[in-house]
Amino acid sequence: MTTLKPTRSVDVLVAGAGAGGICAALQAARQGAQVLLVEKEQEIGGTGVHSPVALVCKFQRRDTYEPINIGLHKELFPEAYAWRGEFSEEDLLPTYDHQSLYQRYLDLCAAEPNLELLCGCGVSGVQVSERRIQQVELENGECVSAQVFVDGTANGNLSAMAGAGFDVGRPGDQAMQSATLTFTVTGYDVKQLQNPAINTWGGYWNLNQELSEIYRDARERGEVQNPKHGVVCFAYPDGKTLLFNSNEVPGVNPMEAGAEAKAMAQAEQYVHELMNIVRSHPAFANAEIASISPRMGIREGRRIHGEYTLTGEDCLAEARFEDMVAACAYDLDIHDPDGGEGSLIRIPNTQYYHIPYRSLVAKDLDNLLLSSRCISGDFEAHSSYRVMSGVTGIGQAAGAAAAVAVSRNMSILREVPAAAIRRALQQQGQYVEGALEELSV
Repeated sequence: MTTLKPTRSVDVLVAGAGAGGICAALQAARQGAQVLLVEKEQEIGGTGVHSPVALVCKFQRRDTYEPINIGLHKELFPEAYAWRGEFSEEDLLPTYDHQSLYQRYLDLCAAEPNLELLCGCGVSGVQVSERRIQQVELENGECVSAQVFVDGTANGNLSAMAGAGFDVGRPGDQAMQSATLTFTVTGYDVKQLQNPAINTWGGYWNLNQELSEIYRDARERGEVQNPKHGVVCFAYPDGKTLLFNSNEVPGVNPMEAGAEAKAMAQAEQYVHELMNIVRSHPAFANAEIASISPRMGIREGRRIHGEYTLTGEDCLAEARFEDMVAACAYDLDIHDPDGGEGSLIRIPNTQYYHIPYRSLVAKDLDNLLLSSRCISGDFEAHSSYRVMSGVTGIGQAAGAAAAVAVSRNMSILREVPAAAIRRALQQQGQYVEGALEELSV
């Protein structure tokens, strides 16, 4: 990028309007920073809207059932907070409707006078000097400078353009978790199911068992090309729509041009293949595909090098960090890069771990924070915090740190005190553990 005089300047520029980017922008704006949130797509929402999975992944500790993400996550998914995380058969599934989530994103952004949202206009160039992003060029030709830049893109695009180091995939071969194309189904008859209460955990288990038995029989007859080993679907809150998360496409690298389009074509075949199979169940004889997600569900991208690399061992050890700024209670959930059986490893005991501020600070740049799944972690840890129950907390913490840095005119983000970030988060209702900076009188 050539040196250009910025056409304008903001306090904080956030790239990427998925869950992490939106939460970062909202938090920074609520703390008084002037924020520009840019999104290359025409609509905000990221994976949770445009490749939804319906389920709100676990966000409670096991020993007390206390939520460990009660900030912006609760504003986005308020209905899920009736769930105590007990998985009893009568408990309602904590699911969401992606259209409702999209509207909540829009409403929350519109309510913040300090937040400007610019869609259909991603970052096309980055100027870096002396370990700092000086300005970015947007796809509309505009140049913008900022005191703090935040990478809210799922794949760490802004960081990579700025020259930050990163890792991808599993150790050894850099292979990434398989991708999935989700789709919704309507027109089924719950009265034909063993347990018609499909909005409960008991109904969910029965439904998936019934459909998986049919699916596996079809696999044995050689009628299935999809490498997925069973059927997974979740009822939307109204019970009238099912979201199927039931195909796997291995070998999808989202950084390769055309990779997602190629995967979409393959996955769409799997969608229709599965519908032909499930229609053999009496409950689905008249069922129809209501929608196929417009984007693939890509589970991995770049993991940007930070001041600390969160590991799978940290997660399983229920790590507690002095610079804690977020927490995650979701399992290590690895979808096999080779298309085989995945693995789900539960966090033991309290079933949550801390995410340290150092993992949100880009190691190679002094004014860049990470607010999405692109934070600094290894392959195993990433499989846990990559879901929205983790990413929303990460994003909110990054936004708080950005605003603290702006208010104190701090040029080196790694020096922002974690206690000050936690204080800002607590004031917004977020769950924090650790010392809080004293309020000035």
